[in-house]
Amino acid sequence: MVVAEIEKQAEQPYGESDDSFALLWVAGPVCALIIATGALYLGRSVLLPLAIALILSVVFSPAATRLERYFGRLISAALVVLVVIGAISAIGYFLTIELTTVADQVAGYSDNIGNKLAALEKTTPPWLQHIKDAVSDVQRRVASTNPAPRQPHEVMAIPVPTSLSDSLRPVIPIVDGMLKTLLIIMLLFFLLYSRKDLRDRFVRLAARGRIPIAAQAIETAGYTVGRYLLLFSAINLAYGIAAGTIAWFLGLPSAPLWGLLAFLLRFIPYVGAISSALLPALVAFALFPGWSKALEILGGFVIIDQVAAQFAEPFIIGHGIDVSPVALLISAMYWYWLWGIPGLLLSTPLTACLKVAGDFIPPLGFLSVLLGANRVLDDYHDFYRLLLELNPSGARDVAIRYCDENGLERTFDEVIAPALLLMGNERAEGHISDENQRLIIDTTHQLIAELGNRFIKPRISPSVRVLGVLAPGELHFLGLMMLLELLRQEGVVATFTGENKSPDEISDLVKRFTPDFVFISCITADCLRATLELVVALRSISPRVTIIAGGEAALHQSTELINAGCSQICANPSEARRAIRRFILQRAKSRLPFGALLPRRYAPVTLPATEKAK
Repeated sequence: MVVAEIEKQAEQPYGESDDSFALLWVAGPVCALIIATGALYLGRSVLLPLAIALILSVVFSPAATRLERYFGRLISAALVVLVVIGAISAIGYFLTIELTTVADQVAGYSDNIGNKLAALEKTTPPWLQHIKDAVSDVQRRVASTNPAPRQPHEVMAIPVPTSLSDSLRPVIPIVDGMLKTLLIIMLLFFLLYSRKDLRDRFVRLAARGRIPIAAQAIETAGYTVGRYLLLFSAINLAYGIAAGTIAWFLGLPSAPLWGLLAFLLRFIPYVGAISSALLPALVAFALFPGWSKALEILGGFVIIDQVAAQFAEPFIIGHGIDVSPVALLISAMYWYWLWGIPGLLLSTPLTACLKVAGDFIPPLGFLSVLLGANRVLDDYHDFYRLLLELNPSGARDVAIRYCDENGLERTFDEVIAPALLLMGNERAEGHISDENQRLIIDTTHQLIAELGNRFIKPRISPSVRVLGVLAPGELHFLGLMMLLELLRQEGVVATFTGENKSPDEISDLVKRFTPDFVFISCITADCLRATLELVVALRSISPRVTIIAGGEAALHQSTELINAGCSQICANPSEARRAIRRFILQRAKSRLPFGALLPRRYAPVTLPATEKAK
């Protein structure tokens, strides 16, 4: 009665074709991932500039929106593009000049590097030296069994006239890079200029594909991603400034270079911060005598990175978009494998965009599950997963822990009921076997009573007696059991007649139990006729009993059931519990003497003197 659709689909036949269907269900996403990966790899020359332009447009859309109020849409988009071009050009020029300078400085300290490496070799532990000697011995034996091939005689090369293509070969990468840069600039401009029009087109396209998404959802998603990336960039900028300050304070040359590299590399999840610390530490190892400078730089970078990760990000960004750390790391590896260094730098923004798309676009909801770090909805998933893993004791521990923390009603509503609903859906689609279904039902059956016994049940004096009845032929009983357990927590004497009871057995139980209420659960339409006959029989046996029916089939035929003798048809457990409370209140008022003190909202109405005389 409580869960009309939770178990409705649990009786679907489980045929021989279910195995092949389950195989297709598993193979489908894998094939889709392989196809998408192949398309991303083969189309990287077009998709990479498009991805860069999209990320930049998402980051700078708030700035373009604010400038649009003063300069108009065209000029605001052009200003943002010019600022981006200037910033990227300045960063590229500065990195080129400074890295060349550092390389020249390190090359001049080759003697210092050689002396330190020689000192390291002298302090090598004996066990490590034995391993090194063993490896060298193996290499010598392999070289002796495979003699080097004879060197061919030198032949004087005759100069051959080079073609135009050979002459232009060194220039092609430069031209290709310039074309991609121009493509990114033009894409960024048009994405900023036409962002509202593109949003409306996307909404109309989604509507034609029957995908429920609103324009406001797209704006919210864009704002969420843009705000996250902007705040994350601000934290990385502060990290870069702090790193450059530490390098300058410790006397490392080109301190602004190390600060800029720290800012850029920290966009790479986890690995970037380590790399930003290792590079200046290696330069300090080459330039300064001893190990102190290298260790100080390494320690200083690690400390400020932890301050940024543990204090600045939670305080400034908060929960952000709740991307899982594991998902960020796997995403970085995936995009680096596809698109190289640019993909590695774009991995965090791309992951953030995919996560938010999964939050706001229902067909992409699986991305939110895969990439998200939020565990709010995972309780019933954990309960259901443990049951599928044939671990009922683990599922029981999850339900008991949740019940102790949140109470019985929330456990039924947020753990047991969603797990049963998920079971019904997956059973109807053939994703789980009949054995899995039976284990889930049996475990849940035992768990409902066990959870109820963990709480002290108050008693109502005089007690209200409720009898829970399954319609003849009805198989879904877990929802009715949860309702009866909740009523017991409110002090009601609630009894379940059991499964597979005939009308005569139910009538006999009503005679002996003499309940105040009879709850009849009728979910499947096949049981409706038997339910009508049962209501008529119970009304003839006990005219004063309050008969309440519930369930999907009962709701569809509520008029017939009311005419047969039902007092009320309840659509959910809350309505049934409110009916019990009204009955308790009315009985309490009828037993009190006239004029007795009641709470203000239930105080009796004072009749006028003329009415009293009558």
